[in-house]
Amino acid sequence: MRLSPWRCTAALPRAASFARAGRNPALSSPIRSSLAVSQIVSAPGASLHRYFSSSPRRHEAQEAKITKFAELAQQGLVNEAIVDSITRKMGLETMTEVQSATVRSALQGVDVIAQAKTGTGKTLAFLIPMLERMVQNDPNLARSTYRPPRTSADDIRGIVISPTRELAEQIAEEARKIVQGTGIIVQTAVGGTMKNQMLRQMQRQGCHLLVGTPGRLEDIFGDEYSGVAAPRLKALVLDEADRLLDQGFWPDIQRLIQLLPPRDQVDRQTLMFSATIPKEVVGIVRQTLKQGFQFVRIIGENDTPTTERVKQRLVIAKGVENQLPVLLELAQKSINEAKSNPDARPFKAIVYFRSTAEVTLAANIFRNLSTSTSEKRDAFGMMVGGGPHPLDPCKMYWIHSRLTQAQRTSAAESFRRAESAILFSSDVTARGMDFPNVTHVVQVGSPQDRESYIHRIGRTARAGKEGEGWIIVTEDQVDDVDRMLRKIPIQEDTAVANAQNDIGEASEDPLSVAGLIRNAAKRVSMADKAAVYQTILFAQGGRASKRQKIASVNALSSKQWGLLEPPTIKASLAAKLGFGGQPGLRFGEDDYESERPRQGRFGQGGGDSGGDRRGFGGDRGERGGFGGGRFSGGGRDGGRGFGDRGGRGGFGDRGGSGGGRFGDRGGRGARNPMSAFD
Repeated sequence: MRLSPWRCTAALPRAASFARAGRNPALSSPIRSSLAVSQIVSAPGASLHRYFSSSPRRHEAQEAKITKFAELAQQGLVNEAIVDSITRKMGLETMTEVQSATVRSALQGVDVIAQAKTGTGKTLAFLIPMLERMVQNDPNLARSTYRPPRTSADDIRGIVISPTRELAEQIAEEARKIVQGTGIIVQTAVGGTMKNQMLRQMQRQGCHLLVGTPGRLEDIFGDEYSGVAAPRLKALVLDEADRLLDQGFWPDIQRLIQLLPPRDQVDRQTLMFSATIPKEVVGIVRQTLKQGFQFVRIIGENDTPTTERVKQRLVIAKGVENQLPVLLELAQKSINEAKSNPDARPFKAIVYFRSTAEVTLAANIFRNLSTSTSEKRDAFGMMVGGGPHPLDPCKMYWIHSRLTQAQRTSAAESFRRAESAILFSSDVTARGMDFPNVTHVVQVGSPQDRESYIHRIGRTARAGKEGEGWIIVTEDQVDDVDRMLRKIPIQEDTAVANAQNDIGEASEDPLSVAGLIRNAAKRVSMADKAAVYQTILFAQGGRASKRQKIASVNALSSKQWGLLEPPTIKASLAAKLGFGGQPGLRFGEDDYESERPRQGRFGQGGGDSGGDRRGFGGDRGERGGFGGGRFSGGGRDGGRGFGDRGGRGGFGDRGGSGGGRFGDRGGRGARNPMSAFD
């Protein structure tokens, strides 16, 4: 490993432009450092921006680096119970570079900022020193049999701030493994869960380490009746600091810090981890880290940028109606190749969409795929296929932040354990989440920005394994994507038959790829289709005119979904968004949400516990649940908005740039798919 004098791989200058017909990719080598090892350097008292922009210098008095976890106990640096959990129970022996480079300074109580890409072991890098300092300050916590005189939520010693619920849950689970042999109690505080239930659990069990998202942490610390307090706080961690900023969480974090004990009264250590160090992160450093903090920047000796590590392909679809047939064609081909080649890894893919509405519809269409041409309907009026699924044995899940936290956790864990599966996702899984053995990442539509594209494809080709990245864009999107992803080595793939087919004609054959998609779409509620119709129609950006957008969504409605007439939209909404009186639109007051079938406890979702594709659980329509067979993640969302909340990021709890159109939360509690505009 060695130290990069510039930025981590997530922010390196990109190496090549993607090659469309008539284009020649101009590949260049990634930046190389002349330094032989990663190093820790002390920060100066001034000119932080220049400091982070310049090459780090050798630290003259740097101590011998620790490379094995066992050495932490051998040298008396970390409690044996913690080290035993890591080495014996978790089976870890050798530290990653970021762990080795930061652990000694962090154990000494020095504030540290580390720049390293995701998937490099940052979680253990901050958990080990946090937990050890708790044990040092209260030796009772070193004993697994220790029980305090009373349990309460006002004895928090460490706080970890994470940008997403999934990442917070992942960090907490890792921490619980480490503290198995101690008396340390780990709790989570994230949105999407019942606040009162979470507080009761903290009061009943106690809490020493609290992992949470900014909004929920600020909420419970600011609630004078919550009983949550941290009078003996010793450590604060900001994980994915650049992402916390991108998503607009800094005001919440500032309010949270104001609610914590002042540092001049209760000294605490701050650890910050970030994939990039933009000037905004430098501003956070000024406000949160003590003078003399240490900065670590790491890049591996053979560590190439994500964009050079993943084989990438671009498919240009004739229209938006071609995108799901292209996806199905790619999935079928990959699954068949895995079946015929015993050496091939099982097909396991994450498919990213720009909005929750598109995630929900695509997932429901793929869940309802069937090789049967039956027009039978179930007791609730929904069409049922009854035939074998064309993607067997591949399981399917969906995830976005409109789901409850329990549903999101269930879907993520089920996908993580699955051998062959597709996870339909918004950007909540694009960074920080670790899913093993992902062979493909497919992005449907233009990504929000260049960084979003790169972080998404970073979910594959991990841990030294190969992976493929695919992006499916329409003809009117390709020029914008070309500019956005210039100098990234993407090759156009023209061998996908359904990319340029007339989907309307192709779907006349019910067993063709297009026919399978159309028949499955008939089995999906009109509410889901209407939500996507409006999402695409009113989306900002792109070069298409209003008439072109109308023609595009109407083609989707007729050719892919098989509708004789497109869904109606409210005239008042269309006028507000500049589409009033436009020819080709149907105006009306239809409440498609009310047409969503109610299904009692037999919801269309569920986990992977076997049996029917519909699943068991979920109390209404598409809401999902936790039983059932093929599909998990549920979500009655129907795309009730375009963003997680508006904001600037689009990666997690709040998401969504572009005025909140394409993030991950949309209008708060609104039922109308277009409520983000009301």
